[in-house]
Amino acid sequence: MNGWLLIGTAAAASYLMRSIPLLVFRRLTLSSESPVARLLQHAASAVMGSVIYLALFGESFFTRPVAHLHDADALLKLAIVILAGGLASWLRSVFRPLMACTALYAAALLLGVG
Repeated sequence: MNGWLLIGTAAAASYLMRSIPLLVFRRLTLSSESPVARLLQHAASAVMGSVIYLALFGESFFTRPVAHLHDADALLKLAIVILAGGLASWLRSVFRPLMACTALYAAALLLGVG
């Protein structure tokens, strides 16, 4: 799967996940604690995570996921992606974790960790 196909798929999935509830539940009121509402709150984080993963790793690790564990740079990138995903889920925001984890990764590169 190339990068543009992944971005297009993520955009279509995000659009569908946001528009279908508006069409289906126009007349119904959803509780903020309902499973559907919680799924929609985390949809942006999932889409952002897949785009960030593709930007960091490209297509090379799709065929061999275990290869992450044999490369120090890939392991650092994977740790940053997992941290960003955890922060995005905890804070329910994508901008602050994106900025924080980008700064953390840049600092790690400057220190020569990766």
